[in-house]
Amino acid sequence: MKRVTILLAAGLVLLAAVSLPIIKAGAQQTAVTEDNLNQMITSAKTPADHEAIAVYYDTEAADNEKKASLHSRNKNMYSKADFSAHCNALIRDYQQAAKQDKALAAFHREMAKKAGS
Repeated sequence: MKRVTILLAAGLVLLAAVSLPIIKAGAQQTAVTEDNLNQMITSAKTPADHEAIAVYYDTEAADNEKKASLHSRNKNMYSKADFSAHCNALIRDYQQAAKQDKALAAFHREMAKKAGS
């Protein structure tokens, strides 16, 4: 009887050890990427889902601001080659994209609040 109890306890410990990583993997939030953005937006239901999407858009906004800044710094180098109009257009477009990305991030943070209540 004692041997059966020990084996049963060992089996339960083993089952718990095997199940724990599976449970943790299921609970982890999937990072939002370009590849899964549409699917994540379509399936977003929880505050964590919307926050993950907001973080994606925060990153996109930062990248676009960085590109705008790069073109702003470099446009003087191309002024003699008459590419300043090109650089100014890119600066404007990247700044507009960053503004829109920030608005999308704010929208998903608002959706996260609504999903949480």
